[in-house]
Amino acid sequence: MNRKDILKMCIQNLKRRRSRTLLTLLGVLIGCCSIVIMVSIGIGMAESQNRMLAEMGDLTIITVTPKQNGKGKIKLNDSALGQIRHMEHVAAVTPKLNLEEYECTIRLYAGANDRYVAEWSTVAGIDIRELDRMGYKLISGQNARQSGDVLTGQYLAYNFADTFRPEGSNTVDRWGGGFGEDGNPVSVPDPYFDAASTPISLEIEMNGKKVRTPLKTTGVLKEDYVKGSETSDGLLMNIDDLKKLLQDLQGSAKSDPSYKTVLVKVTDITHVAAVEKEIRAMGYSTSSMESIREPMEKEARQKQMMLGGLGAISLFVAALGITNTMIMSISERTREIGIMKSLGCYVRDIRLLFLSEAGAIGLLGGLVGCVVSMLIA
Repeated sequence: MNRKDILKMCIQNLKRRRSRTLLTLLGVLIGCCSIVIMVSIGIGMAESQNRMLAEMGDLTIITVTPKQNGKGKIKLNDSALGQIRHMEHVAAVTPKLNLEEYECTIRLYAGANDRYVAEWSTVAGIDIRELDRMGYKLISGQNARQSGDVLTGQYLAYNFADTFRPEGSNTVDRWGGGFGEDGNPVSVPDPYFDAASTPISLEIEMNGKKVRTPLKTTGVLKEDYVKGSETSDGLLMNIDDLKKLLQDLQGSAKSDPSYKTVLVKVTDITHVAAVEKEIRAMGYSTSSMESIREPMEKEARQKQMMLGGLGAISLFVAALGITNTMIMSISERTREIGIMKSLGCYVRDIRLLFLSEAGAIGLLGGLVGCVVSMLIA
């Protein structure tokens, strides 16, 4: 028998036993759908977790701090920044200075005759040349480009109280609209003014001395707590400008050449763990979203394997169904097999015929199952 004759007989036999063929095909189809859909659910869970973490902030940012809060032998200085900057997979590096680290009082004034006052706020300084590479995103306006430019946090305006209104009803509560099922505010009321277009002044008081300076706001940052709370309800300015303000308050004392915080931007989330390990080997402490993402990803992989295993069981059962069908077919077709042998067919041709029937059922069931499972997934 040639291959053409075997294929023709295979099709004829499958048509002659339509009910059995369709039921076996259905078993394969369900098995394929089960494994594809189960794996798809696992992949969807992993992507959902990554999206949830991404909403919390940039997953490729590493916060580097010196051990013992900078009092140890290993300093986080410009030399260390240079080493980190030349590491593989590092996209950008910037020192960060937080005004909250100093014992000072921070006030912000806005509007005509200082009508609006914020008694507290987060003020931070970074190297503004690294803003784009660090991945800071804006709601409106443009990035700070030169000394004196300042970016406001997304919700900074809600920190201000209206001095023309009575105490207790002189602020705008951005959480007053309640929360939806996703945990986000249902409706956010407008603040008293637009922080990006209204002149704002910064007043810092330290050791009985005050320094007040007008700010040139160029844009509004998108909230990203991984980079710092200043992206939400604070100010971000050039680190050199912030150092100058501190020097004016502290007198002629020289600023510390080391840093307490450094932000490192990695090219891709898959390299965060490796870069963190390399930085820790230098003697510094690190923190990032990787400590949260890695166990969540591991758990998602385990669930995906479990779901895939359940789908594989269904497919295995379908394969047993094909085997059982073929064994029953052989038992019922002994007379047909005898006639074929008496006509001169080799045993290998008869074996190939039955294997072709089983393969055709598996192939058709698998193709239909893939199409159906793709539509469902």
